[in-house]
Amino acid sequence: MEAASFFPEPQGAELDAAVSELAAVERELRALEARKRMLLARVREAADAVCEAERRTGRAAELVHRAASAEVGFALGIADRSAEALIERSHDLCTKFAAAHASLAAGRMSVAHASAVADAGLVIADAAAREAYTRAAVQIAEAETPNRARRAAKVLAERFAGRTIAERSAEAAEQRRVWVTPLDDGMAELHAVVDAVLATALHDRLTRVAQAQVEADREGAESLASGSGSRETGVVAPRTLDQARADLFTDLLLNGDPSELWRAHGGVSGERIDARVQVIVPVSALADEAAAPTAPTVPTVPGGAQPSPGLAAPAALSGYGAIGADRARLLAGLARGWDRVAVDDATGAVLAVDRYRPSEELLRYLRARDQHCRFPGCQVVPFRADIDHTYDAARGGATSVVNLAVLCRRHHTMKHHAGIEMTQHADGSVDWVTALGRRKRERPPSRVMFAPIDDASIGGEERRRGSSAAA
Repeated sequence: MEAASFFPEPQGAELDAAVSELAAVERELRALEARKRMLLARVREAADAVCEAERRTGRAAELVHRAASAEVGFALGIADRSAEALIERSHDLCTKFAAAHASLAAGRMSVAHASAVADAGLVIADAAAREAYTRAAVQIAEAETPNRARRAAKVLAERFAGRTIAERSAEAAEQRRVWVTPLDDGMAELHAVVDAVLATALHDRLTRVAQAQVEADREGAESLASGSGSRETGVVAPRTLDQARADLFTDLLLNGDPSELWRAHGGVSGERIDARVQVIVPVSALADEAAAPTAPTVPTVPGGAQPSPGLAAPAALSGYGAIGADRARLLAGLARGWDRVAVDDATGAVLAVDRYRPSEELLRYLRARDQHCRFPGCQVVPFRADIDHTYDAARGGATSVVNLAVLCRRHHTMKHHAGIEMTQHADGSVDWVTALGRRKRERPPSRVMFAPIDDASIGGEERRRGSSAAA
């Protein structure tokens, strides 16, 4: 009786109605997600059918699937690599774990539940065993939260796997890799997939050394505070264990051994970073070499919002984005040379790239203009990509800025062999057309990064009101 009266009327009835409607909406969304997965699986099946009809295998078949992924990427507004992964996961769910897909369609489990069942069950090679696993895993998933279902599904899958974890680990070791995920505010995550025992040992070693450093930081700070220590020792404010562990991890990878800076100050020197620096200069500043340096142009923010007037554009790390001025100065000091990038004051377009010791001017221009692979959604940086002739050089295409663009190897190959068409315009914009006719225009990233603020967008409304009043 007390539980029933916890929410007084009429608020209790309103809350109950909202939650009931929310549950109904969730069931509808789950059904739509199941339909989406089914359609994505059909994309995979259609691509397979093309390969079978045209007897394509190996590399030729791979290009068919990449082209299909590009179609999905254009349609959903996502990168083609993301589309490719989504297609494969959806096909697995619909064909290998049909009971989980059916439960999703009926609204009894969410996409997260279904993914947990499918991800864990991929270790099961035998179709009959996989079907039995799926039935058992679905019963668990329908009664548990996604995280609990994922843990239970992994344990359950081991009973049906047919192969030991040691056998699978030997194969999984071939997928070891390291990659970076950009975060906000000048930070990023560095991920590594390695042997679990080694990963645990690495973390343990970092922890033990970092704990000693944190203790040394604390003792040094206490000694300095009591007046018994010397300020010349370079003691810094104590760090958390996580901070010390991150500093040590970075220093060991960059320098091989904890550097003098680490031992003295608990920081990272970065002395082995090979930086490439681009200095962005409005072309008007080049008209008078004696003129005082001007602040870099503030870029227009996509979506119409504008940054605060007077703020200089931040430094940018290629392949990541904005970084702090202190990190930019560190990299500039480490660089062997700087590229000077002249940009049009009115449009932000790159006009020229030069260097006091000229070499590969055209390549530097393209890297400054394009910033990354020009295929929609791709972020591969120029130094890991190709410089491609938009119109094939073998057919008379000019080696010029209006016929060259940065393309990663994946999209370079797709452009030539997967029915993808590319047209470059004089301003560097690229029109992409998929094999089925879907279109996207890709603007030069530099035009977005270096474009000036439209004067009318800053205080324009006030000026207009003032003019009206004066009239």
